[in-house]
Amino acid sequence: MMRNKKGVSPVIAVVLMIVVAVAISLVVYVWASGFVSEKTGAETKAGDYSFLVETKAVDNTNIRNTGNAIDYSGGNFTDEFDIYINNQLANPATDLTNTSFTDAGGDNIWDKGEVLTINFDKDGSGGTPPDASAGDKIKIVHKESGTPIVFKLE
Repeated sequence: MMRNKKGVSPVIAVVLMIVVAVAISLVVYVWASGFVSEKTGAETKAGDYSFLVETKAVDNTNIRNTGNAIDYSGGNFTDEFDIYINNQLANPATDLTNTSFTDAGGDNIWDKGEVLTINFDKDGSGGTPPDASAGDKIKIVHKESGTPIVFKLE
């Protein structure tokens, strides 16, 4: 009486169950990893230091500190950061003479949430060439943590 009934063999059934279990676990993994590594904009993070590049203009580059405060009140911004222009380390005394660094608070402490403005053409007169131009790759590295901030000037 039951001879006309057809079904899936036990081996095929086990293989199908394994495939379904693997597929479900992959979906859960992709979904969960989105929470861990979600990034917006050009954000860079290492340890307790993180930064978000908001604008990339030659005369008005704005970078927001989204991590710990960085105190450079004992000297210059370049005492705490190395600046690379097109993968070459810039010497602050010779390569960054026409560049200014201004934190929003004006106190040389780059607090969390505060925007730092970098102007690679501070005189803006055209008489002195800017230290960097549109299209140049800029890499700013926090000396203490090694956290890089990388962007291309527009």
